[in-house]
Amino acid sequence: MPGFSQVVTVSFKFDQPSVIDHQGYQLVEWQGMLQSAMPGDPMIPWQSVSALLPPGCEATSVEVILSHPEQLAGTFSLFPRQYSRPISEGVSGKFVKNETVYNSKSVYPAEKHGRVSTHFYNGHAVAFTAFSPLAYVPASGQLTWYREAEVTLTYTTTEKGTAALRNCSASETVSQTLRHLVQNPDDTDLYNAFDQKSNPVGLLVITPEGYQEGYAALLEYYATLGITSEIVTTEDIYTSQTGVDNQEKIRNYIIGRVQTDGVDYLLLGGDVELVPARGLFCQVNSQGSIYEDISIPADLYYSALDGTWNDNGNNLWGEPDEDDLLPDLAVARLPYGNVAEQTRMLHKVLNYQQNPVDGELTNTLMAGEDLYSNPQTWGADYLEMLIGHHEDNGYTTDGIPEAFPIQEMYDRDMGYWSKRELIDKINTGMTFIHHSGHSNVDYALRMSIGDITDANFNMVNGVDHNYCLIYTHGCICGAFDASDCIAEEMLKIQNFVVAGSFNSRYGWFNEGQTEGPSLHLHREFVNALYTLGIDRIGQTQVQSKIATAPWVEAPGQWEDGALRWCFYDNNIFGDAAMKIHTDNYTSIDESIGKTKLDIFPNPANDFIRLSVPVESGNLESVKIYDLSGKMVTNIHFSLAKISTFEVRIELNTLPNGTYILRAETQKAVFSNTLTIVR
Repeated sequence: MPGFSQVVTVSFKFDQPSVIDHQGYQLVEWQGMLQSAMPGDPMIPWQSVSALLPPGCEATSVEVILSHPEQLAGTFSLFPRQYSRPISEGVSGKFVKNETVYNSKSVYPAEKHGRVSTHFYNGHAVAFTAFSPLAYVPASGQLTWYREAEVTLTYTTTEKGTAALRNCSASETVSQTLRHLVQNPDDTDLYNAFDQKSNPVGLLVITPEGYQEGYAALLEYYATLGITSEIVTTEDIYTSQTGVDNQEKIRNYIIGRVQTDGVDYLLLGGDVELVPARGLFCQVNSQGSIYEDISIPADLYYSALDGTWNDNGNNLWGEPDEDDLLPDLAVARLPYGNVAEQTRMLHKVLNYQQNPVDGELTNTLMAGEDLYSNPQTWGADYLEMLIGHHEDNGYTTDGIPEAFPIQEMYDRDMGYWSKRELIDKINTGMTFIHHSGHSNVDYALRMSIGDITDANFNMVNGVDHNYCLIYTHGCICGAFDASDCIAEEMLKIQNFVVAGSFNSRYGWFNEGQTEGPSLHLHREFVNALYTLGIDRIGQTQVQSKIATAPWVEAPGQWEDGALRWCFYDNNIFGDAAMKIHTDNYTSIDESIGKTKLDIFPNPANDFIRLSVPVESGNLESVKIYDLSGKMVTNIHFSLAKISTFEVRIELNTLPNGTYILRAETQKAVFSNTLTIVR
């Protein structure tokens, strides 16, 4: 039964916005606000509200009070929002402008705030809404902005909110994520008493009978990092669980394990024939046409564990208000169909982590195509949003470091680049490839599926050059419900790709802008990886979706539907627990750590104690390299639930000699030389 209504209030203060020219119009920008509108209407900035509610509650309504108005000098014609478009549809659209709105003397927007919804992240109730501190009169061009806003959310206890508490986790990872997500993070302590996990599992693998032994080497490696693991077969799940189909049985099993033990990473071992996918429903309104898919393959279903995703029983899974936009655990899929493919994929996952080719781990390739004309839209303009610090389009990301060796292949600058040029470039050692361009089920990066061969990528073998990661905006190239999509083929061969982010249906962009649904997720991905330090690929994707979630239901986005579509169809192929290398190792400057990293004793015999400055954050990992650059010890601390600034490291497996020790914390990297003498 619902409880008594109560409220939570979040206050905002704003400085004067900036106004920029854009294609003959203007945009009003505030840092941290997203530009949005219905297609053809004036784009205005919206402030997202993400408020943590008390345990067991859901928001029922929202009130926004704006105060201290200021008028901007001058008159303005704000840029009309253009339609979201499928990246690979093959035709350009037309410029749209709603003349009725632009001739109106009424204040725009008519509603100060968007809809309110509640989602649950590891049991924590988070209310989402959005409002604009801007009032625009289109006919006169007058703009008024407000210095302060007070948002009051009314909430009540609900059955769904109470049920969500069974998934509650108060781990440091969850707490850190909430600190980045909500505007009232001090309330997280209210949930500590609900975390009753007894025996957390680091990595849970779900795969059919006959594939368990193939994971032995990888799971042994993870054990050395402190990541526990467990394998369960689909056959055991199907006989032990209830559900309307095998997908629901698998999800119910995962929910049970999360509620009883806690799970950090989920690896789905097999293509859809081995581990079935849930198809989700989404609609997008673009250029007056409705794009609809009732079966978007989405492993998000196994990661976002609140509700049923089909509350009304109509088999349109993932309709608005039946979804869960805050994933509780990291998920990825290795899409093998037989033991030989499994062996090749797992070899790449293990070798990439354990024996990387040093000196090229930061090598980055940006491949951008000509997306559309009228208005002209370049993949290059999108990809440049991934590099360095950007506050463009109302949200802030710090992505790929500008100091990285970044190679560019841009139609905008080259006129056109060919698949042969791309293949040759990849064979020189491009460890991470970012792509914005056209794709299909058997086509991506201007390559057909027949081009994905070991011979074409003979140097990308993990020895001469590292296996690659790929993040693409391309359409349908990750449609793993097809017999064999091109992304699957990239992982199945012996060389080339170890993991990546691929779309199982359309990728989407906004015409004539440097913002779009696919890019939004991509920007948050590189921000999570390079700035937040979330480097295990499944968790990197989780963070990108959680950071994007408040905008999925923002005004103009909720009606449009394209951001929700990308939220659903963006899947990780690979191992969810795989660590993405973000730095080279033999290039470590030893002087960094000599005065900051304390090692005792040094020289050492059987053990050392090392400590890092408290202000640098918890210790996450310690790696030891011999003088050839080979990593000989890798200890992982990120799952620890206590503050870790000083640790004891056993050395009895290492021979006498000189080593480089590298300690990574939440905020810094330290290094020093270590001598072992017995």
